[in-house]
Amino acid sequence: MSYSVVTIVNSTSFNAKGHVNYVSVFCSDDDYNVTTGATWSASSRGICLLKDISAEVTTPQGVIKAKSFHDSIGTSDSRFAIIQTGPLVFEVTKIVTLAKSELPENYTEPTLQQN
Repeated sequence: MSYSVVTIVNSTSFNAKGHVNYVSVFCSDDDYNVTTGATWSASSRGICLLKDISAEVTTPQGVIKAKSFHDSIGTSDSRFAIIQTGPLVFEVTKIVTLAKSELPENYTEPTLQQN
């Protein structure tokens, strides 16, 4: 059994880099670089829980440190994004919704009565 590899989508208009920190000392942390609109994926993960993801966003005004994602216990989540939340304010966040193209084949929209 292993967890899905960590992916980080850069939804900002700027390039970013950062560090992925796993809980166990037996797991190798990852450094990443991701261009605007691109997705970075770790090469492996195994059974390592994720603790932190940091990001630095390179803007014309300089390098801005984003608010990091942090889980004190560790998480098996794998899908994250770097987002812009204000003028020169950035954050690493967990992706919690699925796009229609990622829904299971047998998924059906709830009826009006089920809503």
